[in-house]
Amino acid sequence: MRLESKAALSASRGFLLGSVSLLALTGTALAADLTTAKAPPPPIAASWAGFYLGIHGGYAWQRDSFSQSQAFALATPQSINGISASGAVYGAQTGYIWQFGRAVTGLELDFSATGLKGSNAVSETVGTDTATITRTEKVQYLGSARARLGWLPTPNLLLYGTAGLAWERLDSTAETLRTSPVGSTFSSTRTPTDKFGWVAGLGVEAMLGHPNWIGRVEYLHYNFGQNVDASALTAAIGQVNSTSGAQTIDLVRAGVSYKFGETARFSPVPYAKAPVMVSPRTPWAGFYIGAHGGYGWADDPFSQSLVLLDFAPDGALHGPRSKGWVAGGQFGHNWQYDRVVAGLEADLSAADIKGSTNTAVLAAGGTVSALRFDEKVKYLGSVRGRLGFTPIDSLLLYGTAGLAWEKMEVAQVRQDTTGTGVTSTTFNTPSDRFGWVAGVGGEMMLGSTNWIGRLEYLHYDFGRVRSDSNLLLVAPPFPNFSATSSAGRQTIDILRAGVSYKFGPEAATPVTALAYAKAAPLAPLQSWAGFYLGAHAGYGWKENDFSWNFSAPGGFVGGIKSSGWLGGGQAGYNWQYGRAVAGLEIDGSATGIKGSSPTVLELTTIATLSDNVKYLGSLRGRLGFTPSSSWLLYATGGLAFERVHRTEATASTIPGPVTVAVIESARNHFGIAAGAGVESFIGGSNWIARLEYLHYDFGKVEATTTIATTEPGGTPTTDRGGRQTIDTVRAGLSYKFTP
Repeated sequence: MRLESKAALSASRGFLLGSVSLLALTGTALAADLTTAKAPPPPIAASWAGFYLGIHGGYAWQRDSFSQSQAFALATPQSINGISASGAVYGAQTGYIWQFGRAVTGLELDFSATGLKGSNAVSETVGTDTATITRTEKVQYLGSARARLGWLPTPNLLLYGTAGLAWERLDSTAETLRTSPVGSTFSSTRTPTDKFGWVAGLGVEAMLGHPNWIGRVEYLHYNFGQNVDASALTAAIGQVNSTSGAQTIDLVRAGVSYKFGETARFSPVPYAKAPVMVSPRTPWAGFYIGAHGGYGWADDPFSQSLVLLDFAPDGALHGPRSKGWVAGGQFGHNWQYDRVVAGLEADLSAADIKGSTNTAVLAAGGTVSALRFDEKVKYLGSVRGRLGFTPIDSLLLYGTAGLAWEKMEVAQVRQDTTGTGVTSTTFNTPSDRFGWVAGVGGEMMLGSTNWIGRLEYLHYDFGRVRSDSNLLLVAPPFPNFSATSSAGRQTIDILRAGVSYKFGPEAATPVTALAYAKAAPLAPLQSWAGFYLGAHAGYGWKENDFSWNFSAPGGFVGGIKSSGWLGGGQAGYNWQYGRAVAGLEIDGSATGIKGSSPTVLELTTIATLSDNVKYLGSLRGRLGFTPSSSWLLYATGGLAFERVHRTEATASTIPGPVTVAVIESARNHFGIAAGAGVESFIGGSNWIARLEYLHYDFGKVEATTTIATTEPGGTPTTDRGGRQTIDTVRAGLSYKFTP
């Protein structure tokens, strides 16, 4: 009886379950027949996020508003009043875009060759003699590293503003032509200079049918500050002044870029962020930091006329071929699109690439003189884009190109030997030179770890790093006399190996109820990942511990200590990997850091040197740790620049009319910045407060002279080059856009 009851109960349960299943299937089938039941596919929209690479072309106008007195070159006081120039501009850009709803942010590097060229001249005629003085400026290259912030009025149209650090290679040429009935003299000197400043502008971009192709039109304004020296001379002859305004460039250009990445599906919220569709194959994506070492070969093919060096009536010194080791570090970030890998990288290397010219020898009046030039590359740095392909998952083959920097020292070494002794004089001049770099490389993952080995070749081109000169004398019936110094392009070829540690995968970012919409305050866990933009202010202390030795006992001048305020802005992006946070940041600051050396008396002249730091800028990597979700402790390091104005003031102390001379020159120095800081979210908002310390080191920036002698009564002399450093403490506030 019990068995029969159980069997009946089991059968009832089976029938009931079967009936429920049948009803469910029937309901589903009926629902499928209803036209309103089947949801339409979500709309496909284009994402602006991704790495891009492109080209541009346009036209530019330059204005250098100086007033340069020619009082000592012409009989009648006149001035060359500024130079205006215009010309074509063409080049390439690379960068990365992040999208946050309607807001679009990014970081961009660009490089342009230009045809910007202009001149101005003054002339006078006295009797039958005529003199003409011409000054010409030509902008050879322009480059920048900028942040971008924009808005999408429609899904396919972007309006943006942009600002950042800017660089130019400027050629300045001074020519003098003097003619008379008995002949003529023509002299010309062309000098290359690298100048830093700031750039800001705005533009519009539109997707060109396919979402991976983007067209743009933009306007950029560059400001490089003072270009020529400003001076004031008060003497018995009267007052002679030269002034220097800002050199500016206004540029309008159009361009096209290819953006890597795919179309993506929007969430139901209009203009919500469209996430980039990433392939499951993403072993190369992430922030990395590493070290490298290798060997380099440099070539500087100049020809320096000995006549123009006041050394001999003929002959020349020819540029050296240098070689030596390099070693340093690199950091950057990779993005992966299936088998394509793109990235941004910055690197810095110490170097010992050195060589010498041939030696010229002159015997005259019982003295044998020898002359040569030594060159030494002390540092190399670059900021580059990278684009590669992975034939297999663990191997990356890539090409790379971008902006490059070198710290080079050139020493003119002369040795004079007489019957009583030997005197050696070395005049050493440090300089920062900029150009471009391009190369290829291969990387391989070392086993299944996050360690990556690399081997790469890089070619640096810094253009002309020396002045070239021409002198032509026509004096019939005597033979014409001419002398020429030419400067070729200085290049460096590097072969190096390295290893990097790549962070990854990224920590998951909390998502609000509205997928990919602007994130509400995150509680209790906050993400540090995202693009940020902010401002900072603080105080800085600068020390330039050089000294120049005068002939008078105790006649040293130098040792400038400066201090003052600073304020500016920063932009960057953070990636988060668990409790580790890594990022890239660019910043720029205006400053009031200034000071003077002690006043020194040299015989009958008193002299004072002063420095005034106008701008500071840097491009740095950051690596930190979050002891709690709202606090970040970090270290930072990278490349840095400063714009400083040097003023030399001298006054005569002899009885009679006092002669006072004040000369102000603009100088650009490049080096490294490193420091540490702490950041904290302000409550549960996207606002982040920071406090940080940064140490800038620009190395030796002053020319120095060293004299060693065995001549009886000779006085050895040694200038101290020293190092120029700046220490800053600053507080800041940033707004972080949340993915």
